Amino acid sequence: MKKSLIALSILTLLAQSALATDTNGDKKEKKKEAEKQEQVKKDKEEEIDEYDEIDDFDDLDAELDEGLESDFQISVDGEVNANAMTGSNDGVNFQDSYVSLSAVYKNKIRAVITAKLEEIFKDNKIDLNDDFSLGEFIQEAYIEIREIKGSPVAVIVGKQPIAFGQNVQAMPIFNNNPLADLQEIDEVFGLTVELTEGLFGIFDQAEVSVFESKEGDFEIGKIDGVSIRLSKALTDNWLLSVSHAEQGNSHLNSGHERRTSVGLIGETSDGMLVGWVEGMYFSNNPKYPNSSFGITAGGMMRVHETTDIIVEYTYIEKEVHQIGLGARVALTQNLSLGAEVRYNDYVSSKDEFTFGLNMTYTFGTSGRVQNQTSIFGGGDDDYEDDILD
Repeated sequence: MKKSLIALSILTLLAQSALATDTNGDKKEKKKEAEKQEQVKKDKEEEIDEYDEIDDFDDLDAELDEGLESDFQISVDGEVNANAMTGSNDGVNFQDSYVSLSAVYKNKIRAVITAKLEEIFKDNKIDLNDDFSLGEFIQEAYIEIREIKGSPVAVIVGKQPIAFGQNVQAMPIFNNNPLADLQEIDEVFGLTVELTEGLFGIFDQAEVSVFESKEGDFEIGKIDGVSIRLSKALTDNWLLSVSHAEQGNSHLNSGHERRTSVGLIGETSDGMLVGWVEGMYFSNNPKYPNSSFGITAGGMMRVHETTDIIVEYTYIEKEVHQIGLGARVALTQNLSLGAEVRYNDYVSSKDEFTFGLNMTYTFGTSGRVQNQTSIFGGGDDDYEDDILD
């Protein structure tokens, strides 16, 4: 009996041991499986994190590309002017035609190169002139830096139009105005500093330039010129400008030249009527050596949403009285047709009438549009803004 009980006890212990062994084995297997699943889960999470990191880099690259694109802009713009005239300037030309490349960074740094298209026309065909000159072909080549260290100061250096005069260009062929050459100084190397604040409210803008007198080449000559231009908005519709320039004219035998200009331009609130006047005192000017005073005044009226009528009078002491009548029609948003007639009453030569036709086409990538409304399409209103600028 005792032996039977002992045997039964041994069998029970063996069964319990076997059961415990199986249970421990199951637990180990389950633990291994759980660890395996945990590792798989961890690997997936790391993979997801890696993809998220790649997406973050892609998003960052896209943001950088977008930011760089918005900060840095390149545009090409231009204008083609085909002019046909009678009188002393009889013939066809492409004067004042140009193409300009501009690179802008954050609206603070701008590099500009402008070429005169008229220099590549020969006998009214696209071909290099026999006397082609790179210096004459490159009309502008300058760098402009604005808001230096957050201040309201701009610096322009290179071949540029100098800060001088009012020079309203409203007539279809505006260079037929006998005072045009005195109203501007351009195509010279120089340095201009512009200030738009800190003028004690007397003026809104001050510009000072130092420059060479010799124009139309690509060499830096003797810096013998200086000019200043002050501008003041009298009201929202009236702008006053006062300029003075001193030019050594070292490359000429005409002596030291002085010019002083006072100009006023205004427009009605609806922009339908624009008027201007500019008077100038000067001395030792190579073109008008016997004169010391000139004045030009004019007005432009919009008689139709696509048509402007311009009248202009110019007087140069001891030289000429001129009265001109012009009209400009907007054919498309980028194409305009102009016509003008001028009567020149010369002091020492025969009087004459001159007639002129002008076709102007603007193009480019900056979105500039010449005409707000036109016969065959629309656009943006830039024309009056250009005149007031």
